[in-house]
Amino acid sequence: MDSRVIIAVMIAAIVVVGAVSAIVLLDEDESAGGTVYYVVIPPANMRDALATGEVDGYIAWEPYVSDSVVGGVGKVVLWSDEIMADHPCCVVAVRNAFAASAEGQELTTRFIAAHIETTEWMIEALDHTSSADYDKLVAMAVDFTERNESVVKEAFKHLQYKYQMDSDFISALEHFTQMYNDTGILDPSKITERGYDSISDFVNTYVNETYVEDAESIEPSSTILNPNSPIRLGYLAGDLHQLAQFVAMNATMVDGSKSIFEKYGLNVKKAPGAPFAVGGAVMTAFSAGTVDIGYLGAPPAILNHLNAAVDTSIIAQANSEGSGIVVGADAEVDGLRDMVNMTVAIPGTSSIQFLLLKTALEERGLELEIKT
Repeated sequence: MDSRVIIAVMIAAIVVVGAVSAIVLLDEDESAGGTVYYVVIPPANMRDALATGEVDGYIAWEPYVSDSVVGGVGKVVLWSDEIMADHPCCVVAVRNAFAASAEGQELTTRFIAAHIETTEWMIEALDHTSSADYDKLVAMAVDFTERNESVVKEAFKHLQYKYQMDSDFISALEHFTQMYNDTGILDPSKITERGYDSISDFVNTYVNETYVEDAESIEPSSTILNPNSPIRLGYLAGDLHQLAQFVAMNATMVDGSKSIFEKYGLNVKKAPGAPFAVGGAVMTAFSAGTVDIGYLGAPPAILNHLNAAVDTSIIAQANSEGSGIVVGADAEVDGLRDMVNMTVAIPGTSSIQFLLLKTALEERGLELEIKT
């Protein structure tokens, strides 16, 4: 065969292979477009909704993800750290009127001191899975979440406990606020209406690092400083991300006879209505004046502060990561592109799970719309 013919054939083959590769790459990039639909369901009900076919999938926090996986009901398509590595999730917030009361500042600082000590103990326990402290932590998590030991141990693998609020934490909250602004869930006028110059100014003002800083100098107290006026604590039902408050309340944590809250001189009680189903409900209780300090997701804290003028401040982080997108265990779904036209349950549009799902879909050229 003439050498020129051979060259022409080779070029044609390369072009064909290249075209096929481009098609495969396009499919792998999941950039063909499409829509995923969402409905709002409390996380505690998501597993049943998936099992009965009410929804095709869901996004939730732990242990509601691992509960389905360990139970054989679902499988994870994408973990939240694959969407946004080390993203903030739950935080500790305070009602500003409580913090400004006669003893409020000291009580709040002592609360954060207890939160820090508890978080550090939890981190240490999770780093030593053969220790007695790890076994104790697992037992408390089983009690709090009402899930079995296997679910709890699996869930622990997918989240990180922390209290620090560094520059990455601030940047992530700015990103969340901007997303709310861009989607119209946040009224853009609320930033200036609430007295902030910009999103950056809002986040840097709304996040109050004073309590974490001042907690370093707090010493334990031999007496309870607020015996007749307990701190009313808000938190979410069975949310493993907020385990620190449950551990800090445990009466055996200090010398087998005292809680960590008591160690720092605090009387802390469950707020009326607690535990709550979602973070927005905690913010509603803040607004009603029935919660003094609460654990909730950073996004609902941000959104309700701006849109509804709920006067709170974020005073510590509680955890990062720990959410996942789940589909049925036997579903023929290998990636988000396979979920086009499916219905996914979310905790609410004010949740970080909604923002994470929206981010993941948009990165793949997909849209997220409410199911009507």
